[in-house]
Order: sequence, then C-alpha cells, then structure tokens
Amino acid sequence: MTHPYPDPAPPKPLPDPDRPFPDPDPVPRPEPLPSPEPSPIPQPPGPEPTPEPQPGPLS
Repeated sequence: MTHPYPDPAPPKPLPDPDRPFPDPDPVPRPEPLPSPEPSPIPQPPGPEPTPEPQPGPLS
C-alpha cells in the first residue's frame, strides 16, 4: 500500500563527477563588510622613565 503523499525528504541527488564539490548552502551568506582602516590604538601612558641614579658625593 503506497502513501498518497511523497516522502517529506526527497533523496539527495548523487554528486556529479564533474562537480566534486557539493552545492553551496541554500541560505545566501551576507557579503563580509570591508574592514575599516585599523585605527591606531592609543597606548596608555606608561610609567615615566626613572632618571638614572646620580652618583652621590663620595663619603
């Protein structure tokens, strides 16, 4: 006894030998937006350079 309705999931077609890669996803992927120019990240002010120790008076 056959079902009056076709199978809900039709069998996938065999891959063509000329096209070894599967078809792309049916959902169109959004085009990647062009990345803006990388703005230079402001470096936080580091610790001030310590002055070289001055030679004290010889005792």
